[in-house]
Amino acid sequence: MPVPTSINYGQVASGYDKSRCVEPGIADAMVAGLRSLHAQSVLEIGAGTGNYTGALTEHGLSVVALDRSPAMIEIGADKTSAHWILSDASSIPLRTRSVDAIVAVNALHHLSDLPAALAEFRRVARVGAVLQAVVRENLETLWYRHYFPEIDDVLLPLHPTLGSLITAMFQAGFSRVAVAKILYSGRGDLTFEAARTQPRLLFDPAFRASTSGFRRPAAAGIARGLAVLERDLDSGAFARIAATFDLAHAAAADCVLITAR
Repeated sequence: MPVPTSINYGQVASGYDKSRCVEPGIADAMVAGLRSLHAQSVLEIGAGTGNYTGALTEHGLSVVALDRSPAMIEIGADKTSAHWILSDASSIPLRTRSVDAIVAVNALHHLSDLPAALAEFRRVARVGAVLQAVVRENLETLWYRHYFPEIDDVLLPLHPTLGSLITAMFQAGFSRVAVAKILYSGRGDLTFEAARTQPRLLFDPAFRASTSGFRRPAAAGIARGLAVLERDLDSGAFARIAATFDLAHAAAADCVLITAR
């Protein structure tokens, strides 16, 4: 049986907002980054159903929202005042320097050609970019790897290291890059990393189906990992195992936010 390689967002769009909402730490850092760039107009990459799009417009920003899923755009367009476009990020149908800044949340690991997309970001943006990303260092410090070792083979290659991402941004034409590390508040946004502090979320098929992090590994490996996780939660061994990852994770955080000029 083939391993699922991604989420079909046309299939999950109708239920997407049951598990996804704005993470305050990301939104606040993103707005702060845009203010440091003095940005008024932005292009949001991978805008999905418009949760962060709405947060940006609420702060008075003029937003163009880009996504490659018509079903996601249909929902997002009903929720926000942004201008929506259907497109791939590696070939953006906007004029050179037509917006002040590019923004993206949980989108970079979905891009099939990251260097081409970053070059497009630099072309379209007058000032710079504010990009949230999960990098390899974030994933390497999750206790998930103890129960789902397939993560190392299936997920880690999809996520650049922080250093390689910064290097790629310089190569794309950005000249100054600042990095902030973010730990999720756990208040509602059930993205892949949400189970780090709520391990029983992993037993919910709807949660697993809503994130590519648990759609990509093979079903047999997920089933084995869940069986061991359930045993360790029941016995109390889980806390000890998770604690071996905690110090490194506190240093790496859940994700990073890069502000670039």
